[in-house]
Amino acid sequence: MKIDSPSGNMEDEELYCLFAKLCTYVTLVNGKKLNTANVFLHFLKNKQLRKIFKKQFEVDSDFECIQLFLKFDPSIYKSKYIMKYLNNTSSAKILQ
Repeated sequence: MKIDSPSGNMEDEELYCLFAKLCTYVTLVNGKKLNTANVFLHFLKNKQLRKIFKKQFEVDSDFECIQLFLKFDPSIYKSKYIMKYLNNTSSAKILQ
């Protein structure tokens, strides 16, 4: 049984708000409306963007950022754009 605490709920809301703000930033920088999967794709391709995410969420690794993306939108892994990018990119080049 999960017990929700007020501080835990507030932390989750702050993380979601920060995630939404960063997704909005990526959308504005690209000049077009993007869904979460496309924002994630930009995240995979852009090292500077990953650096911004890590600093804002106070995490140390790209893997932790990926976990956060999946926490906010678990359906990302089903995206055909993500799968196409991962299949076309060698694993050595991903997240360098």
